[in-house]
Amino acid sequence: MTIPSDPHTPTPAAGWFPDPSGGAGSRWWDGHQWTDHVSDPALEAFGAAAVPGKVDPATPVYTPYIWLITLVLPLLSLVTLLFWDMDAYIRATLESPNDPVVQLADPGYLLVQGVGFVLYGLSVVFAFLDRRVLLQRGFDRPFHWAWTFLGGVVYIIGRSVIVRRRSGTGLLPIWVYIGVFVLSMIIVSVKVSQMISTMMTVLPTLS
Repeated sequence: MTIPSDPHTPTPAAGWFPDPSGGAGSRWWDGHQWTDHVSDPALEAFGAAAVPGKVDPATPVYTPYIWLITLVLPLLSLVTLLFWDMDAYIRATLESPNDPVVQLADPGYLLVQGVGFVLYGLSVVFAFLDRRVLLQRGFDRPFHWAWTFLGGVVYIIGRSVIVRRRSGTGLLPIWVYIGVFVLSMIIVSVKVSQMISTMMTVLPTLS
């Protein structure tokens, strides 16, 4: 690969290219310059992956998208849970146990479920955009966005570990997610205790 000398001509994106020094293997281009990472041609012949390249330690490792997945989306989910009148839902469920329409028509229940699906879809989109930015910044083979289909936390952990290996830093999203998870457990515990209290109040009136 020949690097264009014209400053107005865009340089190639990060990737493995034929070694410009004439070596038999491939050399990693980080999007700005050639690195010292060279693949083994013997391994390439068998389709083995080349050695992952490192990035400059000064390269930014966080994007707005990873914070949307780690912090904003989970907090939005908690907000909808806080505004769900679970007392009304529990009462309707206990008073009409054989009528699923009454239970499923609860506005709070529908809101929580609907927001959950929307946030799930947004997490996949943001993971795709996050990975694209990492590639543009020269990260070699960052964690794939498709893992988000298994849950945002899977992408957060995988992404953080891979970025840490490439740059030496990048684990902060994991710690932020842990903090959000602890907060969510506290809120869920409070809601569950309220639900149990409501059940203990309503059940005697139904007997």
